Amino acid sequence: MIPRMANDGGRGATPEIRSMPKAELHRHIEGCVPARTIIRIARKHKLPLPTFDEAALDERVRLKAPMRSLQEVLTMFDIAQSVFVSLDAVEEIVQGMLERAYKDENIRLLEARYSPDFMLKGKGLDWQEAFDRIHATISRFESEHSFCGGIILIVSRSYGLESAAKTVDFALRNKGRVAGFDFADSESAFPPSLYRGLAGKLRDAGIPLTVHSGEDAGWQAVLETIEFLKPRRIGHGVKAAEDPSGKTLERIKSEGILIETNPWSNYLTHAVGSIEKHPLPLFLKAGVKVSIGADDPDILDTNLNKEYGLAVEKMGLSLEDLRRVNRNAVEASFLPEEKRQEAARLMGFKTLGLMDESR
Repeated sequence: MIPRMANDGGRGATPEIRSMPKAELHRHIEGCVPARTIIRIARKHKLPLPTFDEAALDERVRLKAPMRSLQEVLTMFDIAQSVFVSLDAVEEIVQGMLERAYKDENIRLLEARYSPDFMLKGKGLDWQEAFDRIHATISRFESEHSFCGGIILIVSRSYGLESAAKTVDFALRNKGRVAGFDFADSESAFPPSLYRGLAGKLRDAGIPLTVHSGEDAGWQAVLETIEFLKPRRIGHGVKAAEDPSGKTLERIKSEGILIETNPWSNYLTHAVGSIEKHPLPLFLKAGVKVSIGADDPDILDTNLNKEYGLAVEKMGLSLEDLRRVNRNAVEASFLPEEKRQEAARLMGFKTLGLMDESR
C-alpha cells in the first residue's frame, strides 16, 4: 500500500513535528513550483500549458505514486522548468519557495540548489543575472525573517562535460556567494570518475562539494564518488547500505561525510522498495551523520513535515532522533560559520561541532 500524507503545509504531521525548527540541505529550486505559480507565470508570458485549470494541472506536475525509474521521474520537471522565463519569474518562484519553507515547514536553515543549465536552457536569460536575482531574493528574505539561506550550484551530468565545465567555471567566478556545489543527475550513465578534475578545481578554490550518489547506481558508485570527488556530503546515498561487507558505510562514517537522505523521493524513484525499507534508521544506528530533505517538494508532493512524519510512523524514529538529524544538518551546512551559529541559535542548539572544512 502506498503511504499517503498530503502536502498540506503539515496538517498530516503531528503538532510536535510541525512546530520543530528544521534545517534543509537538499532542496532543488526547480522542484519548488506549484501549479498555481506555473499558471500565473504562463498567463503573464503567454506560455502554452496542457491545461490552465489548477486542479487538472496539479495532476500533471505533482507525482503521487512511484514511477519506473529516476529518469522517468525527471520527465515530471518539464512543465515546471518551462516557466523560468524571466528574471521576475525566477524571483517569484524563489520567493514562494522561501515563504512556504518558512511558514509551512518552520525551516530556519535552507540550502537551495539549482542547475543553471537545466533551469535556464533555451530561455535567453543570462546566468549571472539570474544568479544575482536568486542571491538577492534569499538575502532579502534573511534580512526580514529569522532565517539563514544559501545557494548550491549544480552540474546536470546528462548535459555533458562541456556544460559541467561551464558550470564549474561559473561557480568559481561567484566564489564567496556560492555556498557549495553539487554533481547531480544520473550517476549510472555518468560515473564519478568523469568529474575528478572539475571536483579538484572546486576543492582547491575552497568550494565544498555534495554529490548525488547511490541513488540510481550501486554501492560501488558511492565508493567511487568518495575516492574521485572527495565530497563533504552525499545526496541520497541509499545504496551505500547494500554493501554486504559494511565497508562503504564505515568509510562514510570514518571520513565524517553526511548523507542527505530524501525518503519519499527515494520511494518514488524506486531507489528503495518502500518507506519502511529506507536505510535512514540503519545509517543512524551505524553512527553515520544524516540529514532529512524533501528534494523537490512540489514535484514530489512532499515537504519536511511529511518526511519527518514518515520517519516516525514508518521507520520508527523518535522526536529526539529528528532533533539529532537537524543538529547534523546545521553542523554539516555549507553556509559560513556565522550563519551556522545563528541557525543553531534559532533552532535551540547551544554549541555546534562543525564539520571539517578541509575536504
